[in-house]
Order: sequence, then structure tokens, then C-alpha cells
Amino acid sequence: MQRFLERRACAVCAGLRHSVLRSLPFAAPAVWDFVARYYAGRIAAGELGDARYEIRKCADCGFLWQAYHLDEVGMQCLYEDWISPQESLAKKTRAGAALLDGYARELAAIARRLGRRPAALRVLDYGMGWGFWCRVAQAHGCDVAGCELSERRLAYARGLGIRVVEALEGEAPFDVINCHQTLEHLPEPCETLARLARALAPGGLVRLSVPDGSGAERALLDPRWRAGKDALQPLEHLNCFTRATLARIAARAGLAPAREPARPRARWRGLRARLAGALRRARPRAAAATLYLARAGA
Repeated sequence: MQRFLERRACAVCAGLRHSVLRSLPFAAPAVWDFVARYYAGRIAAGELGDARYEIRKCADCGFLWQAYHLDEVGMQCLYEDWISPQESLAKKTRAGAALLDGYARELAAIARRLGRRPAALRVLDYGMGWGFWCRVAQAHGCDVAGCELSERRLAYARGLGIRVVEALEGEAPFDVINCHQTLEHLPEPCETLARLARALAPGGLVRLSVPDGSGAERALLDPRWRAGKDALQPLEHLNCFTRATLARIAARAGLAPAREPARPRARWRGLRARLAGALRRARPRAAAATLYLARAGA
């Protein structure tokens, strides 16, 4: 049986006053049906014991979080075994050129925003997963490093020639820090962001992206609520951020929102706009909150 730890304080303002929006045992059908389906039966029915899926709301700032999270051993089980490494890697390898092209345009926009050639940049991908963003940065000539919790993913990244950083202390400052879909998984997101801020070079940028939790409270209060793959996904998404709460924890870390890098305009702008409109109508927009951050006062 996995052990769970309780986090009482709000990650955004450190307040201790809170209300409980939803509290159910993991074994309750509204939670367990999703867990069993999403992890394809890799979690045994009794493995989570009598732990609860409980969402708390800070009475001072309104931040939402999962009150109970897996301990270090449980986290290793989650990211090494319960989440299938084969399926996780296949999602990246099957994504095709569009994924890598998006990474390339993103990196090029950041380089222009900083007024630097990509090959002159030191970049860090914090929570790099399998290292695909790092591979694109390597191809542009960047000095690349990555951080990651999963040993399987670290081994894969090392095999690609990506330099793995285990501790940021002692590293030379980075011009660009990418932190994509990572802070929502961490029990101590503010402490993590503070470490990233200390590792940022003067004039550098942090790109911070998380699932957008702006509609999470409304969904939780719906009597028909059932757990799902969203901003408060059981076991994984411990913190429910919005752009406003991201900005607040950034301020605590000594960072401030910066002007977003402009993507290059494509030729045939009219055609591009029509195609983009058709895609938006055909499928829902991915819900993500993204901020670019720089040192406060820079």
C-alpha cells in the first residue's frame, strides 16, 4: 500500500485556512473508474489503501490543490510503472513533424525575443520527459541541459547525448528555462520555481506552462462530477493553476511576466487564418496557461 502525505498550506500564499470542495476515497466509483481506466489496470484495487482524493480551496487566495499526494516511493511507482513508459514514449514518437516544428518555432521566437542566435543560448528543460524539446534545441546548436524525475526517461535522454542536470546549484546561469507541464505535478511548486529563478541568467526568460484550471472549481461543484484528465487529475495534477496564480508564485520567486515572444507570420496569411479557424471549430482548444517570465525589474 502506498503512503500518502498531506499538504496543508496553500502553495501560492502559504495560507492555512481552506475549504474542502470535494473529498472521496480513491476507491469511490467517481474516482476509481477513471484511475482504473486511465492507468489500464496497472494500479491494483487495494494499492492506494484508504487514501482520499480531496480538493481544497485556499480561503485567502482561492488556489485549489490536492490535499494528499504520494510520497517519494509512491511517486516513483507512478512515473516509472503505473504510467506506461512504452505508451508515453510512443505518444512522442508518433506525434510526427508537427510536434517538432512547434518546438522549433517556439525556440526561434524566444531567440529573436532575446536578440540572440539559438547557438549562443544556454537552455534548460526542467521536467524534460523523454527529451524531445531538448533534441530540437540541440539541432539549433544550443548548449542544452535537462532535468527529470524518471530514471527511464533520464536514461533515454542520456542516450540522445543530452546533458542531465541533477542539481541546479553550481550550474552556470541559463538564458532560457523551459518548464512545460511540470509544476502541476510537484508537491512544492513555489520552491521549485524559486530554484529556477536563481538559475536564470540576467535578461533570460522562463517559459512556464501548466494545464489551465480556470474552470476546475465549477466542474468540481457539479453534482454529476467524475474524475478525469484535467487540471486536477487524480494522483498526478496536485496543483490547479491559472495565469493569475502562476503570476503570484512567480512574484514570490522574484520573477515577473515578460512580453511573449512573437511567432513569425506565415506567408498567405488569409489562407492561414481560414485554416486556423476551421481547426478551432473542428476540435476544442487545448486548455493551457502559459507565461513567459523574467527577473523582476529587468
